[in-house]
Amino acid sequence: MLTLTASFRTAVHAIGARVRTIRVTRWACLAVLGLVAVCGIASATTESTLFGFTLAKSGAFWPQGGLLEDASGNLYGATEGGGTYGVGTIFELSPPAQAGGAWTMTTLYNFQSYGGDGITPSSELTMDSAGALYGTAYVGGDPACSCGVVYKLSPPATLGGVWNEKILYAFSAAGSDGRLPNAAVVLDATGALYGVTQRGGTFDSGVIYQIAPQSDGTFHESVLYSFGNTNDASTPSGPLVFDSAGTLYGVAATGGVANGGALYHLIPPSATGGAWTESVLFSFGSPTSSGNGPAGNLVFDSIGNLYGVTSAGGAKQGYGVVYELSPATSSWTQSILWQFDRTTGNNPVGGLTRNPIDGSLYGTTTGGGATFPPSGTVFHLSPPATQGGQWTEATLYSFAYFGDGSLPSGRLTRDVNGTLYGTALNGGLYGCDGYCGTVFSIVP
Repeated sequence: MLTLTASFRTAVHAIGARVRTIRVTRWACLAVLGLVAVCGIASATTESTLFGFTLAKSGAFWPQGGLLEDASGNLYGATEGGGTYGVGTIFELSPPAQAGGAWTMTTLYNFQSYGGDGITPSSELTMDSAGALYGTAYVGGDPACSCGVVYKLSPPATLGGVWNEKILYAFSAAGSDGRLPNAAVVLDATGALYGVTQRGGTFDSGVIYQIAPQSDGTFHESVLYSFGNTNDASTPSGPLVFDSAGTLYGVAATGGVANGGALYHLIPPSATGGAWTESVLFSFGSPTSSGNGPAGNLVFDSIGNLYGVTSAGGAKQGYGVVYELSPATSSWTQSILWQFDRTTGNNPVGGLTRNPIDGSLYGTTTGGGATFPPSGTVFHLSPPATQGGQWTEATLYSFAYFGDGSLPSGRLTRDVNGTLYGTALNGGLYGCDGYCGTVFSIVP
């Protein structure tokens, strides 16, 4: 899921402050009219707020990124704020024992504001076969620069015990190893982790890194590639994804030929210890209709096409697009599947989730929608019935800040029954500055 940059987070919280001034007038009007508040608009879709963060209920706020679901249906995520030390938490949300009951929130770890720990965890979590969780914190770590960390959270040996956190790597003040990790990590079969940083590296435009376990139990970080050379991708803005050959793919918010962002891949070396090879496969921003500022996760279909979103651009109103990129001999070929507007949502940053059965796509937008104040949407794109036809968009839900949340900015998680789960960064229940955010479900 795109994790939000520091500047975007600042803007998000500023929007929340402006919305709070609107709230007084809106609720006053509802009280005069004697109406019941409606927190969203949906047709055949059922939305449920599974948990509303408040300082009184959870001590945590601003859930960031997508959710991870385990085999038992528990959901795991991170909050940027709150906790014992005020700098973020890792939480577990467990389903009720009986249908219709309340979900249970458990704080698994409170990040510390001292001792080299991470601060403001910024990514979706990744789980290994033993149930350990991996993620990144945007800042914290090395006190000389607070450049961010990659961490591991191991489950307790006995049920109800304490989860143990370990910093696998803290990015250094030198900057050559990268700084400000802003996306989830991916695991390979050997237990090595791969990720990106927003800045640092040779050109201070971000890096792709590997963190590999060593025989003595430690972890070693290697920079596989530094972004930012002429016409290269710059400031990576989403997590990496492997293809079946072990090649890594990702997007960068800037760079490329037109400086509107780029799709890139990183090919592993043919011999152990060799250099990885990076190539820009597609440059966004030229023409404008291609969209610019690609963000969030990418998804493959069965024949190797990639799908994603841009946070801006497009020929319609400049609110971003959903695109398909198909392999070609030189540069990949782009098809625009949908262009956003104020009503259907705007500025998607969380990437996409694909239904493997019918190939349809789900995602969120951080703004727009059919309610007031416009606070983002959940959308569904259905593929055409015949080859070459148009994709069809349906807005499944429009958030309205109060009660149900605002600014959904992470990837949606889809379970085996087709239910979608996600987080809203702001809004929700009254109880902290900017409102604290929510975890929600959508049954299409």
